[in-house]
Amino acid sequence: MKFYQKSSCFATLCLFIVIIVSGCSSPEGKKIEHYNKGMKYSEEENYNSAVIEFRNAVKIDPRFADARYQLGLAYLETGQPARAFRELQRAASLDPENTDALMKTAEMYLMSRHPDEARQTVKQVLETEKDHPGALALMAQLELVDNNLDAAESLIAKALEKKPEESRYHIIKARVMGRQERMEEAGQALEKAVELDPDITALTELASFYRSRGLQDKAEETIKKLAGLDPDSSEPYLELAKFYLSLGEMEKAEENFLAAVEKNPDSPHVHTLLGNFYRGIRELEKAEKAYVQAVEKSEQADDAMAKLADFYYETGRMEQASEMAGKALSINKGHPLASLVQARLLIREGRNPDALRIAERLTEDYPKMGMAHYVKARARLNLGDTKLSFSSAEEALKLSPNRSEAWALMAQHMLMKRDEEEAKEHAGRALKLDPGNIRAAVILGKSFLAAGETDNAAALFEEINRQIPENPEILYNLANVYMAQENADQAIETLEKLLSVRPGFNPALGMLAGIYLRQGRADLAVSRAEKQVEIAPESVENLMLLARLYDRVENAPDRALELLERAREADPENPGIYAASAQILARTGRIDEAIKSYREATEKDPGFVAGHMALGTLLEQTGDIEGAKAAYKNALEEKPDFAAAANNLAWLMANESEPDLGEAMRLAMSAKEAFPDDPFIADTLGWVHYKRGSYGLALTQFSTAVEKRPDLPILRYHLALALYKDGQKQAAEKALSECLASEQQFPEREKARELLQKIRGETG
Repeated sequence: MKFYQKSSCFATLCLFIVIIVSGCSSPEGKKIEHYNKGMKYSEEENYNSAVIEFRNAVKIDPRFADARYQLGLAYLETGQPARAFRELQRAASLDPENTDALMKTAEMYLMSRHPDEARQTVKQVLETEKDHPGALALMAQLELVDNNLDAAESLIAKALEKKPEESRYHIIKARVMGRQERMEEAGQALEKAVELDPDITALTELASFYRSRGLQDKAEETIKKLAGLDPDSSEPYLELAKFYLSLGEMEKAEENFLAAVEKNPDSPHVHTLLGNFYRGIRELEKAEKAYVQAVEKSEQADDAMAKLADFYYETGRMEQASEMAGKALSINKGHPLASLVQARLLIREGRNPDALRIAERLTEDYPKMGMAHYVKARARLNLGDTKLSFSSAEEALKLSPNRSEAWALMAQHMLMKRDEEEAKEHAGRALKLDPGNIRAAVILGKSFLAAGETDNAAALFEEINRQIPENPEILYNLANVYMAQENADQAIETLEKLLSVRPGFNPALGMLAGIYLRQGRADLAVSRAEKQVEIAPESVENLMLLARLYDRVENAPDRALELLERAREADPENPGIYAASAQILARTGRIDEAIKSYREATEKDPGFVAGHMALGTLLEQTGDIEGAKAAYKNALEEKPDFAAAANNLAWLMANESEPDLGEAMRLAMSAKEAFPDDPFIADTLGWVHYKRGSYGLALTQFSTAVEKRPDLPILRYHLALALYKDGQKQAAEKALSECLASEQQFPEREKARELLQKIRGETG
């Protein structure tokens, strides 16, 4: 690497004068002392020591442009491009006449896919020196990026006219010729580049050219010349490794990666590349060892720590991922990869608003970071904002088309839109990229099921179950498929297996109880639910299911209320508990007594949030909507993030004659943030979307609600309304038929029947 030599005699004289005037013991003297030591270390190619000295110099004087420039170059030599970029950018801003700093900044902008910033920086150079050959060559590359081939050809011709012996300009010319399909001229340009300077770049480009033309022997013969360039450098071996990797020759690739490590054992960059190689071929123990070595070899280890954190996340070691990301962020609080890992961990913890805040910052600072858009899409989807989630998912897929997660997320969106064919295609693409992507496999199976391809769905879920036994989600979907095939015995066996693995998985218990009820075995449904409550007493959902069975099947409302009270004590913010209790009290004629009791309790203790909530629910049952709203508002005054009160108040506001749908949306979203998987909250949010005319968004929420509680006909009715408004009349008819087939009563049953007749009349 050539170091910056701008006005070297004048600079030396200035430094000498500064030393004489300031004295070596002053800050000025000390910074020059560190700078000179850094230059000496750089000349000796001891770049790690040079970094320390240059950093000491800029610590004393942050505006010391030459020191920042040399620090940037030293960072490049030690394989720390992100830090190099920051220092070179700062050096260029402090000293606009440092064209080399400007050029390197522009080159790094181009490499990091920021062509607009690169173009702006190059223009600064050309304004000072209009025929600067390096700037002309870089501008040619930018025109090539924009597919302006004639402009690119003209610019690189000017650069070569100024500096015909510059090897890399011939390489750029070859790229332009290649894009113009002038392959003979492209080959000649590359051969000229190698003739002028047979360095790593020229030989690698020529080898790649030969390979693209099917000249495999010439390609290998050319690439092997790298090893003789600099026997003590790791770079030739890294390029050889990449070449063999591109051919799929893993043994030769590994051999050269290890040779690179042997040549430069103290380089964190080389260890990271070795880790990436092992990670790619799934030799995870070796990958971890290489990444750990990169951390240990780094003077400032945030980059290596972030890479290791990402590795831990991708291999399912969440605790280690969290720890390592935290360490990286303690060194550099804005580190992009560490921040990304942190955001993905937050999504796993259900902290979607926090994850979204990080992802939004990342997409603002790094707009080309595809996985940041993916995290933003995932968080938005979990928060119920399907429209913005879809937009972010599209951006993620555009920027990261080789990421399986991005294809799987888009497949999920397509499935929610009821476009089974697109969902299958996207899920298939995700699985081609990563056959181990369980999320994509589940979506593919669900797409088969939604399309009526039950045999394909069963075959897929059975195969996944063989590979990953005892996975609750796989078992639940498999049971759903068996039910679609009318194979109740297989479904029961699968659900029992699931409940043995995850005792608190309520959807499985609900499906099992539903099967027994349809078979006329109500006593078995109740006893099986009782058994599961004993096994998993902490499961609020299981308690609620058992309460429903006692109320509807056993006609034992008192026992049902006892169970619901246990559930409320365990989860006081669950809106479904209050609604279920209020319905039983209203039906058994005890609602007035309950209202009186809760009024007295909340008057004595205004901070009794659960009391306000219960009172509101009971008043709602009696038709006292204003009283119910007041009670919910009292609850929210005491506890602003009380999801149950926010949900119920949003519902009441949305149903007013002149509704404040903006406030209703705010309340519903607040509840959704707290309980993203709750079917009642999903139904409320869907209803607000429906009232606002956002039928696509409403469909997403209603579908979620029905999936969670398929036994509630009112939820299917809401889904049918949205389907009808969205123009999906056939799907609406199916939902209404299923809704009316339920024996459970609901107030809108007559309206559902009328809508079904209307649809049948319209469709003939």
